Amino acid sequence: MPKTNARLREIAPGVLAERLATQVHLFWNPADDSASIAFQTSEHLCVAGQWQPLVPDAVGGQVLELNLADIRTRTFASGLNDPVTGVDLGGVTPAGLMLLIKNAFDKLYNEAQGE
Repeated sequence: MPKTNARLREIAPGVLAERLATQVHLFWNPADDSASIAFQTSEHLCVAGQWQPLVPDAVGGQVLELNLADIRTRTFASGLNDPVTGVDLGGVTPAGLMLLIKNAFDKLYNEAQGE
């Protein structure tokens, strides 16, 4: 199998281990408007096209953490559309994603508080 994605490794014919980010944490510091994103990852098995329970890492998973300032203007969604609205996501940046999440929190928190 040619290596095309560092998250994938073939364990045996028809058995792939794929490193997935099952938790994503966004950290925002309002004092200086800095932010970081942390991807909590672990390997999952795909056997003959079926997902199997996760493979525990020897150290309990890996975290990939980046400062938002370092990736804020990049785009990652080329060719992807929102699964609900169909809107093209190709122009959404990590900074835009952070604003969407902050706005969602604001609206949902106010709704929960009866505002």
